[in-house]
This record gives sequence, C-alpha cells and structure tokens, in this order.
Amino acid sequence: MSTEIKKFSACVPNCWMNCRLYAHVRDGKLVQTSAAPFPDPSYNRICLRGLSHPQRVNSKDRILHPMKRVGKRGENKFEQITWDEAIDILADNLNKIKEKYGSKAVAFLPWSGSYAAINGGMPGAIKRFANLFEGTVVVDGVDFGMPTGMSQVVANMAGGMASLFLGPEPKDLSYAKTIIFWGTNITDSQVHNWHFVLDAMENGAKLICIDPRYSETAAKSHEWVRVRPGSDSILALSMIQVIIEENLIDRDYCIKHTVAPFLVRQDNGLFLRQSDIDGSDNAGYLTMDADSNKLIALETVANPALLGTFDVTLHDGSKLQVKTALQMLKDEADKYKPAEAERLTLVPADKIVEIARIYATNTPSTIYTGFGVDRWDNADQVGRGIATLGVITGQIAKKGASPLGAMGQSALQFTISDAVMGPWTSPSGTMAELLNFVLLQQAILTGKVNMWEPKDPANPLAGPTGKEPVPKDWPIKGLILTTGNMVSNHAEQKVTIDEMFSEDKLDFICCIDMFMTDTARQADLFLPCTSWFENDDIVGGLHPYVMRMEKAIEPMGESKGDWDIFKLLAQKMGWGEYFKGDAKDQIDGILDVLGNLFGDHKDRILKEFKENGIARLSDPNALPFADGVFYTRTGRAEFYSEGVATVFPKSMPALQLPVNEGHNPLPHFVPPAEAWIDNPLIKKYPLALATLHTKWRVHTTFYDVPALREMDPEPVVYLNQKESSKRGLKDGDYVTVFNDRGHCVVRLVVDDSINDGGAAIPKGWQRHQFKEGGYQELTKNHINTVHYGMSFFDALVEVKKWEGK
Repeated sequence: MSTEIKKFSACVPNCWMNCRLYAHVRDGKLVQTSAAPFPDPSYNRICLRGLSHPQRVNSKDRILHPMKRVGKRGENKFEQITWDEAIDILADNLNKIKEKYGSKAVAFLPWSGSYAAINGGMPGAIKRFANLFEGTVVVDGVDFGMPTGMSQVVANMAGGMASLFLGPEPKDLSYAKTIIFWGTNITDSQVHNWHFVLDAMENGAKLICIDPRYSETAAKSHEWVRVRPGSDSILALSMIQVIIEENLIDRDYCIKHTVAPFLVRQDNGLFLRQSDIDGSDNAGYLTMDADSNKLIALETVANPALLGTFDVTLHDGSKLQVKTALQMLKDEADKYKPAEAERLTLVPADKIVEIARIYATNTPSTIYTGFGVDRWDNADQVGRGIATLGVITGQIAKKGASPLGAMGQSALQFTISDAVMGPWTSPSGTMAELLNFVLLQQAILTGKVNMWEPKDPANPLAGPTGKEPVPKDWPIKGLILTTGNMVSNHAEQKVTIDEMFSEDKLDFICCIDMFMTDTARQADLFLPCTSWFENDDIVGGLHPYVMRMEKAIEPMGESKGDWDIFKLLAQKMGWGEYFKGDAKDQIDGILDVLGNLFGDHKDRILKEFKENGIARLSDPNALPFADGVFYTRTGRAEFYSEGVATVFPKSMPALQLPVNEGHNPLPHFVPPAEAWIDNPLIKKYPLALATLHTKWRVHTTFYDVPALREMDPEPVVYLNQKESSKRGLKDGDYVTVFNDRGHCVVRLVVDDSINDGGAAIPKGWQRHQFKEGGYQELTKNHINTVHYGMSFFDALVEVKKWEGK
C-alpha cells in the first residue's frame, strides 16, 4: 500500500481568495486537494475548483514539451523541440526586435492567472526579467473603472485595485448591520466570503442586492433592487440626494474628515483659500462660519456651514459667489431626485428612498461591490458615487462599515505591488516601461498610444500638459505571455486574432502555459509551464496571510516553472547573475521585502512564517482611515476634488486632471459608451450583454476540467421568456448572438432572472468549445481616458436562431 504525503500549497487563480490547501500525493502523483488550516479558522475554505486540481494537473491535454509553430500563425500546427532550441529561439527573437525597434518593443504580459509571487505574475519572474531587458510590462487594465472612481474620493490613486485594497479585511463583513451587494454575485464569484455574510445575517444584518439580474445573491438577500444596466451612478446619486435632503448625513464626520465645509469658487471650481481674500501667501482653506456668517479658516472654525451659497469679496475688490462642497454635491444629486431616477434606472422611487434610509440609519453599513459595475465605460462614476455615499454618512473606518467593499487589508495588496516588490523585481536597478492593457491594441496596430503627459513627472499633482492625451511613439513587435490568456480576455477578439496577432503587426509571440489555450494557438513558440503544485513559491490572498507553497510533485514531462524558464533565458542573454538559485531560494528575500513594510512587526512575521509556513501581515484590529486621514491633496475624503485622479502608471499618487480645465470634480452620470437607451444602435441590437463569472471557472482557468464540465457542459446564453418569445426562440435552441463586431453560437437557456433588454453569457469558454465564433468577439475595446478600464459589459447584441446544424 502506497504512503500518502501531504504538503502545504495554495490555490492561486484570479478568484482572489487564494485558499490554503493540502496537496495529497501518492507515488509521486497529485491525487487529492483539501482545505488546510489558517491561524484564524474563519478563513479556512475550499471550493469545487480547488477540489478539482488533480484532474487539471493530470489532464491528458497538458502540453509537456516545448513546441514551435510550423504552420501559419493561428493554425495550431506545432512540432516538439528541445529546451535548448526553445531558449535559442526566444533569445534570438528578443535580440532582433531590440536591435530593430528598441527594447520597449517587446511587451511582457504577466497577467492575473496566477498570484504566486515567483512563478506567477504577481510580481513574478517575468517582471524581474522584463526589468532586466528594459522592455514593456503590460499592466492589467481590466479592473480599473470602478476602483479608479472610488480612489478619487479616498486617495489620489487610480488604476487597478487601489481603492479596493483600502477597505477592511473580509471578516469585517460579519460586523455589518446592512450589507449592500452592488453589482456582485458573491455566492458564485467570491463564494469564500459568503460565510462572513451568513455570520452577519445571524446577527440580524439586512442584505440588499443591486443587480439587473435576479442572481443567487439576490435570491438570498432581503431586498433585491433591479437596476437598468449602466445606470448605477444615477442610483448612487439619487441615494445621495435622499440622504442630504433628509439630513441623514453624519454631520460631525463630514465636518472633520471630508471636504463638505470647503467653499468652492464658482468661477474656476477651485477651493477658496485665504490668499484669494487677502492676497497673502497663505493657501489655507476657508469655510463659512454658520454662527457669524463670516469666513473662518478651516482649522479654527467650530461650526462651519455645510450647505449654502455665499458672496465673498476678493483681495482685488471683485465679488465672487462660492458654495460649500456639500452644496455642490447636493446640486448635482438634485438632478436625480427619486422620481427622475426611477425613469432612468427603473428602480421605483419609494425603493430608492427606502434603501438610502436603511443604508444611512441601520448601521454599521458596508457596500460590497463587484466587477459587474466595473465593466462599463462609466464605471468610475459608479465608484465615485458609492464611495461618496460612504463618506457623507460616516460609514467608513468602523467595524462593519466601508463603501470600499471587503477586499482590503489583504496580503495580496502587498505581494502584487510593484512599489513594494521593487527590490526583488528589479535587482539590476533597471526598469521596464508600464503600458495599460487597454492601450496595447493601439500600440500594436499603430505603433503609438494616446497617453497623458504630465507637466512634471516628479509631481503628478501638477496635472497634465494639455486637456487631452497625446500620441506617443510606442511600437510593440513582440509578446511574451504568461499567467494569462489574452485572446480570451481581451475585448474585440476578432481584432485581436486577425489584426493584433497578425504576422504583419507582431514579429514574434511566445506563450507560456499548461494548455493549448486560445492564446497559445496563436503563438510562434510554446513553453510548457508547471502547475502550482510543482514549484516552491509564496503567495498572499484576499485575506491577511502570506503563505508558503511547497513543491508537492516533480514537474510533469519537460514542464518548467517561470523562474526556471526566465533563469535559462537570463543566462543565455548574459544576465545570469540576477537569476541565481532556485525558486525556493527566493522566498526568504521576498518575505524580507514584505517584512520591511511592517516595522516592529517584521520579526513576528518572519518567525511565524518560518515556524508555520504562514504569517499574518496586517493587524486584525486595523481599520483603513481610522485616523480620519485620507490619501488626498486635502487629507480629507474628496467627493469634490480639484484634481480628478486618472490612470498614470508611472506615478503614485496618480496624475491629476485639473477641475479648472473642465474636468468634473463631482460624481456624476455619464451615459454608457454603447449599451444605453439613447444610442440609436439599440434599434439594431436591443440587448445589453453581460458576461458572467460562474462557480465553474476563474476567467478561463479550469475551462476543461472534466468534473466541472459535467455540471457545466457547454456555452449558453440566458434570455428571459419575453425576449425569447419575441424572437420565436425556445429553451434549448441553438442561437447566434451577434453584432457588427462578431458572433458566437450557443445554446439558449430561457431564464426569467434576466432583465428585459438583457442577455448574459457565462465567460471563460475557449473558441473551440463554441459551435461558431466566441463570446469575446461581441465586446468592444472602449478607451476611457480617465480610468482606462476594459468595458466588457458596455456592448449591444441581438439573438436569432442558428441556421446551422
């Protein structure tokens, strides 16, 4: 009878949970995975995907040898080669592109398919090599919309997960008395946090779900608010209107910790300062004293006016009208009083009033946001509105209260941060350029990207040189892809395959993966990588812990971890000194870098990790912004901001777009770029398409695991009975979902959880799993020049019966 060996590991895809696992091994083979304990047992968890790892690791479809393309690009014709040949091909192509176009013409894509710190993309050996090569690192632009808007209120940051990591840790959900799930189906997409919600329910919490679809989370909530897709920022503004109108704000918090009492000049939109009044050098902010009706310095006023319009006399004798920042917010929100908001959002006016009152009074309250509201061109305004709801009601920095979700205080925020991990990712001191993923299409197709140019690169608060982004030469001629599946996760899939990946545009494509994904099929060189159980590594998750991943089995076939692949490449190119040792040898160095962030806690962290292979990074009692200080120009929560943060990857804080140059300083409504009622295109394509996260995949990871496919066998589209009948369709029909960009053929599921005018396709399928086309053909690569997020949901489609067989 064979002996079972049990190793500590982790599941590290982009579900963010990153559960601690046991890897059970018999005769050198992974045979089972199970939940391993955290020091805090409330974080013990595992899901169906985590249990399915043995099938994925041992899959007959794994590619276990290096291969080079022998047919036309995209034909999926390859021949097996040796690792020596593969590294020669890779190094030769990198050198050719560098010599002809410069090193920045090679783009390295370390995506989010693995959050492992060494053999993954967060930060990953690929970034270490990219910095040595001084190439281009393509940063994730998929989740930038909503977080950017939130960050504009609480921090002069923008892009990625900046604001989401400023919230409390997930366990904090259990202390809430009201939880609003806004654009998230937590029971499917972040199932591991659901038990904290159940704890809150047992303590009497009220659950409200805002979603166009009657999701599983909606079914479990006390209130379901069906909102028109793309109108979420209107709903947020209408709730703000009710809260201000009914005086449900937290007056004390607004006075002490927000810009509510600041006075805003009506000529240029800037805050009124002492220098405006007396011509001095004193740039201190002024408020209007509610008792004396006189201008008083912010730091000395006892009872500032929070609402009102006033006339003031400037130092040159001219008169000027000013309003409080809260009055400015009220004026904007008054455009969307509940009756008007009902017309646009389809949410009944009395329901808007009800949920606004509950949020402001049944406290502490948490708004748990998901990326259903992020995948829109106007997602930043949703984020701004939600964060504003939190700060004006004081629902922040308290146990069970945050408008920033429950995703912060996690180890993940530290392990993925380039700023934090720089000492490890850049041992040579050289750095790659950073390019937003949304702009990659421009760079490949035109050789240029439209980017904001800062007046002073050292001071992004000074703003950009002009009112619009400007073209910048940035040819991309080679792609090195790992820990992701770009073809499946980039909008406008036909453009990606037919244009971006054409041999006319890209000289070379290398894909590192376990399987022949949609992206791998387009590669010139395929390098087989190991699974998470075939390497030593370290990882943080959407919990406060950093964990060791022990190598449980030997690499299958000729597969190699990313560290070993880039080590071979570095040695070939003369940089071997920066890739010394094995992956296991990097763990102490990474942990030391992380520990430096925690001062007096470093010794404790290192000791815990050495003894147990796991260590808590953050203080369990810590609450972001508990001191009332925000990472903004004013040090306060800025629902009104003189400079609107935009994505500018080279700087932190973010580049500021000045309000006195026309940039809107408040949360406001901007119609979606495509999927909106006023768009004439809606007559041709009347359905707004959502691409859903499910239990069965994490983006495209686990796309072909047999146990999961048994429960979820093929791509489908959901339409309700009304929309199906209108088109003469019935449940089980194969239908074509299409628009001007492309199409896919899927099976129809008639489901009345879907809203009128809506369609939904679960995401993550590969093109070969469709009868025709692919769902990502339907999406559009909108470029929003503030948040630079990818607006997958902001797309219109039509559905008809498939005419094929």
